[in-house]
Amino acid sequence: MMPDDAQSHATQGAMRATGGHTGSGSDRADLVMDALKQRIIEERLQPGAKLPTEAELCRELGVSRSSVREALSKLAALDIVTSQRGKGTQVANMSLSPLVESLLLRSSARAGAGTGAVESVAQLREYLDLGMAEGVVRALSGTHHDNLHDIVARMTEKALRGENFQHEDIEFHIAMTSALDNEVALEMVTALWVVHSIALRDLDDDVDELLLETAQAHKRIIQAAEDGDIFAYRGAVIDHYRPLNMIIDRHEAAQQHANSGGSTESTLGDSEDPEAPPEALTAQAATQQHEAERAERAERAADIAARAQRAASFADIADPTSRVSGVL
Repeated sequence: MMPDDAQSHATQGAMRATGGHTGSGSDRADLVMDALKQRIIEERLQPGAKLPTEAELCRELGVSRSSVREALSKLAALDIVTSQRGKGTQVANMSLSPLVESLLLRSSARAGAGTGAVESVAQLREYLDLGMAEGVVRALSGTHHDNLHDIVARMTEKALRGENFQHEDIEFHIAMTSALDNEVALEMVTALWVVHSIALRDLDDDVDELLLETAQAHKRIIQAAEDGDIFAYRGAVIDHYRPLNMIIDRHEAAQQHANSGGSTESTLGDSEDPEAPPEALTAQAATQQHEAERAERAERAADIAARAQRAASFADIADPTSRVSGVL
């Protein structure tokens, strides 16, 4: 339970955050969520740390028990808090599990669009691996890790037998990322690997034929890191993703070929005048392309604006001058 002066300060903060009125139930639940997140940030609370009880939150923030329970339910879904009988409300693991579920749903929903989901996740994994390259090489340079070499040996043996080595693959990437001693990076690598692995299911038949090349790329990655050769390391990372990129390109070409049968001719027949001179057809095509590009730019700008607005809402939680500052 908080001291009386702290409770008073919290209540005043809650009133400032709501503009002095109670607002809707949803608004009050959002207030409780923001207050708890602010508390976690300001006090640097770690997983397992105790949080105020439902009764204390009701009293300190001047909200109903239903609003508190709604807020706790939403935060629990995000793995920010956890509530257990006899233990009360505590800070949860704050893992990236919700991100994994969202990415899995997004990838599944886009499965009908072909290899787009696989390509997007693969690119993000490659960007992340290249971005961490300098730190990993610095951490592993001049060392020798039998466990990593053993993992690569098992990969190679399985590849020679035509067997998949998913378990060894994630074990390898977790071990490499662990050298950074960065929990967020480790969770992100793991989360993306899970999504990537599931998204690859439709390409399993093609992936198998390049297993050995992928295993050898892993071997070059660890060797370059232990040698302290950043350039060789980055080259090995690119080689690691090259087989997959080749498969994606081949699938996309096959899909385009399958979808192009007669479609180009019918489209031209509907949109262009067969009697028009070549110059007119070229101008018409250029106009259509220009309009399509302009529409795409507008859509991208709207998407960027929406993402920026969402990012700003998250950043506001960590801002000491935000509307919930000092609530708890």
